[in-house]
Amino acid sequence: MIDNVKRPLWIVLIIAAALLGSWIFACAMPFAALGALAALHLRPKDAFALVFLSWVSNQAIGYLILHYPQTWDSYGWGVAIGAGAFAGAAVALLTEKALRAAHLAVRAIAAFLAALAVYELTLFAATAVLPSSAEAFGFAVVSFIFSVNAGAFVLLLGLYWLGRRIGLAPERAPALAAAV
Repeated sequence: MIDNVKRPLWIVLIIAAALLGSWIFACAMPFAALGALAALHLRPKDAFALVFLSWVSNQAIGYLILHYPQTWDSYGWGVAIGAGAFAGAAVALLTEKALRAAHLAVRAIAAFLAALAVYELTLFAATAVLPSSAEAFGFAVVSFIFSVNAGAFVLLLGLYWLGRRIGLAPERAPALAAAV
């Protein structure tokens, strides 16, 4: 396939897989997993495109299909989720770059944990202006979000491996490939 077709098709496939997973896991979109995968295997502009398109798709499904409430705080949480997703992807990219000399497994785990921590911290910071409950950041909810993202990350890494084998997933960006 031509690279100009392969890259957008791959991004759409990853988004579709993440959306399907979020539907299965009660709309818990695995933004940290997406950010970490993108940091490991995509150029920064493609990583942010993946996050943006995932967020837009997630919000569209929420408001158009699942009928999220049309209230200021619902919209505010949508924006906070988007900010968290972008911040998580950015820190995953920085983490991957800082650990470029390390083994891929170390970079993957570090990028994932950094993305998840920043995503959750961004959402927690949003509680300063948006309504929330004490349970929203309790152990049960945070461990559920961790589980969903960890499972999604493993599955997305497997999907990337499969995509590489069949020639759909693009090779690692040149700057990233030199470190592997």
